[in-house]
Amino acid sequence: MGKKPVDSIVRAQAVALSDAGLNQVEISRQLHISRHCVQNAIKKYKETGQYNDFPRTGRPKKIPNRGIRHLKRLVKDDGRLSAAKITSDLNASLPKPVSTRTVRRYLRDLGYEYVVKIKKQWLSNKHRQQRVNWCTRYMHWTPEDWRKVIFSDESTFYVLKRKNQCKIWRLEKEKLLPECIQQTNTGDGGKVGIWGGISGFGATAARIYMENMDGKLYCDVLQHQLKHSMAQIPKTTKILFQQDLAPWHTSNIVKEKIAKLRLDVLDWAPKSPDLNPVEMLWSILDKKLASKPMYSKAALMDRLQEEWDNVDQDLCIKLVESMPERIRKCLKAKGGHFL
Repeated sequence: MGKKPVDSIVRAQAVALSDAGLNQVEISRQLHISRHCVQNAIKKYKETGQYNDFPRTGRPKKIPNRGIRHLKRLVKDDGRLSAAKITSDLNASLPKPVSTRTVRRYLRDLGYEYVVKIKKQWLSNKHRQQRVNWCTRYMHWTPEDWRKVIFSDESTFYVLKRKNQCKIWRLEKEKLLPECIQQTNTGDGGKVGIWGGISGFGATAARIYMENMDGKLYCDVLQHQLKHSMAQIPKTTKILFQQDLAPWHTSNIVKEKIAKLRLDVLDWAPKSPDLNPVEMLWSILDKKLASKPMYSKAALMDRLQEEWDNVDQDLCIKLVESMPERIRKCLKAKGGHFL
């Protein structure tokens, strides 16, 4: 490790004291610097007429500017998977090859992160256009308009497997403690389904079920959970019901049930779960379920019902009122995925 450089003002004082007739030892004692520093300051001033150090070139870059531009081009499209592959392609254009570790360091300096891909539904050009058309049609709706919509959805939860990655703080020696292990089992311990909705009036009643969702079961949900929840809303409010385009939602038996119940259904763009604010609740529920271990489907059903009953009603309203912002983001992304 190098020594701390002497300030240019101190060097100027050393030169001035030398011109005044003091020897190097006396100057060293008076300025509290080594005699060698005094000697170098006087010598540099005589040779260059300056007190400051010359700019240092420093260690040459392992990847020159041109190589960095090439590196940026390589980290695009399908070339993002492996630092080893990126290094191999980059070394073909460099006069001196670099290691994979060096390439990783440069990528981090450029702001890149090596992370898990975000899972999103595949969108064709047709899907994107349909999403844009839907957002354009409703972009002028206000939060007050969206409060009158009941957003609904189904989700599946597993006894042992969580939707979110579970991260904890632990010491290396604690990694095998029961509270530090995410237990798994064949079949993930069983699954349970839940139907629920939110609006500007809070959360609806939830339907928790162990069988697979189909048209018959969905009709029962509309007849009981949805109608019961709508009965709690003032009759003067004209309510719209939102559902996605899942096969059981568009079946003939469900269409007949909707007509019989006289539900006003909001049209919906295909493959648009990110536009549905109720999707946020599934992630929140999953985090709460992860706080306490479960070992049976019955326990999972009880916990789901408990957590749904404790959903913050103000949070539901805020999620519904976020629709204008969601629409703006979707239009900005030209119908593509957004966060």
